[in-house]
Amino acid sequence: MVTLTGAGLIVHGAVLLAAFWKTGAIDGFAFNSLDCGEYHAIARNIVEHGAFSQSQTPPLEPDTWRTPGYPLFLALTMLLVGEYAAALVLVQQVLSILNVLLVFRAAREWMSDSRAGFAALLFLIEPYHLYYSLWLLSTTWLLTLILLTWVVWSRAVRSGKLRWFGLLGGLCGFLVLTWPGTILVPVALLGGTIVSRAIRWQERPVGGGARGTWCGAVFLIFCATVIGSWMIRNQQVASRFALSHQSGIVLAYFKATEVQLWRQNRTADRYLETSLSEERRDQPHPIWESIDEALRDRLHDLPVERLRELTWPNLAQGNKSSVDSFRISAELATIAVKQFLEAPLSTIECCLARCGSILAFPLDLALWPPNGVEVHRLRSAAVGGAYLLIVVGVAVRLARRRFGFEAVYFPLACTLALLLATTPQTDPRFRVPMIPLMLFVALLPVPSARL
Repeated sequence: MVTLTGAGLIVHGAVLLAAFWKTGAIDGFAFNSLDCGEYHAIARNIVEHGAFSQSQTPPLEPDTWRTPGYPLFLALTMLLVGEYAAALVLVQQVLSILNVLLVFRAAREWMSDSRAGFAALLFLIEPYHLYYSLWLLSTTWLLTLILLTWVVWSRAVRSGKLRWFGLLGGLCGFLVLTWPGTILVPVALLGGTIVSRAIRWQERPVGGGARGTWCGAVFLIFCATVIGSWMIRNQQVASRFALSHQSGIVLAYFKATEVQLWRQNRTADRYLETSLSEERRDQPHPIWESIDEALRDRLHDLPVERLRELTWPNLAQGNKSSVDSFRISAELATIAVKQFLEAPLSTIECCLARCGSILAFPLDLALWPPNGVEVHRLRSAAVGGAYLLIVVGVAVRLARRRFGFEAVYFPLACTLALLLATTPQTDPRFRVPMIPLMLFVALLPVPSARL
């Protein structure tokens, strides 16, 4: 632990120096994404007004675009160190070092300290988690929650005690409230809970802990309570029992768009077609414009002036029109599903290809440079090749078999759940939590005396 902490201080100190050298400030990357400003605005309103809102001035309209996990973390951090971005970035560096220690803590449950330490050190120098620790994004905090969930999973399946499965369910619920894309993780862990308890009861019918049905029920109750509390809030402020109005918008403007580009053999244009940057706002976005047209057709009962508001600049980053956000999300979800079903084989092909792209990113940039983006092909190939080696290591370890269900279930199930929720988008932010999980599987000894 001491060695890992010292190494973490050195590495993250170097990261802060690099950010200062590149931008002139340690928080020079803090607002690199539109998401960062939204998170910061909500956290500031929580601290100053006790309101979950992005509004800059009163009246503070309740926000239903973002879920509360990361804004609450930022708000708590602001109470401790202030709202200055530099202070928040420093806290995220500390959190990133804690994540390395959590990787070691989770891995040592199933392997020797030396192997666990090696896995943690490899993750420490993983470039994308270092880079995104400088942004005010949910990536670092989400990783913390996933690693804590992993530690609790190990304790729960070993002990069979209901309180650990309750804590596991609560953490899974908060995971979903931090990034709704983790929605498949509690589903996967519920199944794993039931199977793991069945295995334990076969091995030890007496003294083997609670039965799987009870463990699963407790897990589900705690998970549903956490998620449901936020959905009740949205019911109160927007009359919709839902997590947010993100789902349909993301499904249409990003996931369905990727599939359409694949079908049209225009994948090289994905950074042009899905760009929200100000400098490209006036450039053609033909697929997004077709989605806007389809949306207006479905909402033809609205007044003309409100229909004119339904364009991607107003919708792709949260609803900025006067039309009900949840109605827009539902209609866009219908449009997206229709596009998926028009060519299901192409949809499956695109999703599978994008799974590979996510795992080995940025290797695909080196092999097939996209339009509108400057790519350093040699560097992308080298970095992407390193990630490809991790994937190969996982495949080789699984091919050798002789591993315990409880040891590999969480990292494999969680990685698969994140992959399925992310594809066909290719965004390295969503890949960050998968890396320590895959490193663990790749380094798992054969055989392990502790399994």
